[in-house]
Amino acid sequence: MDYIILKEKYKHVVEIKDFNNHGNLCFYLQRLNLKSMKNKHNEFVEYIYLCCIECLKISKNHNNTTYIVHVYLENFTFKNFSFSLFKKLNSKLENNLQDVLNRCYLYNVSNSTKKIFNIMIPFINKDTTSKIIIV
Repeated sequence: MDYIILKEKYKHVVEIKDFNNHGNLCFYLQRLNLKSMKNKHNEFVEYIYLCCIECLKISKNHNNTTYIVHVYLENFTFKNFSFSLFKKLNSKLENNLQDVLNRCYLYNVSNSTKKIFNIMIPFINKDTTSKIIIV
């Protein structure tokens, strides 16, 4: 699918910003409606991948080779979480974008979010986990 079409479809979940000489991917997980995404996980994963590429282009304009991710978890619960979607996304990004993540900031982390994070952490490579910062 075309990036522009996907952007229109998922703009409420992901924003790309040019900030501090880096491309910044702002991910609003509480806006993720898994029911409406049934059978569309691959499409969404492709969109996130394309967003990361866009962030890298912004960073490159500032002579940087990495991008930054901001994950907003306000009101995020287990109903917003799909383990299969996470695994697909993690696999796509780790297989196609190596050594380009500068930092990943997590905001509004709650106790339930920590439980979800503990489920995910064994599947994330150690280099990436070292770049995750809870704000």
